[in-house]
Amino acid sequence: MTQTFKDPVCDMDVTPESAAGKSEYNGQTYYFCSLGCKKAFDKEPEKYLGKANEHVHHH
Repeated sequence: MTQTFKDPVCDMDVTPESAAGKSEYNGQTYYFCSLGCKKAFDKEPEKYLGKANEHVHHH
């Protein structure tokens, strides 16, 4: 079974094989469904990672 990852920009499921691009940030690899999502992430990674972390902290 192929592992899937969430595109941090659009929340789409992406496999490393099907990813349009990937970026490394703080030692973590992120995969993207399109180059547009990759560019948006590369420009403002904290904007998208902060959004993801907010969901974890809600009680």
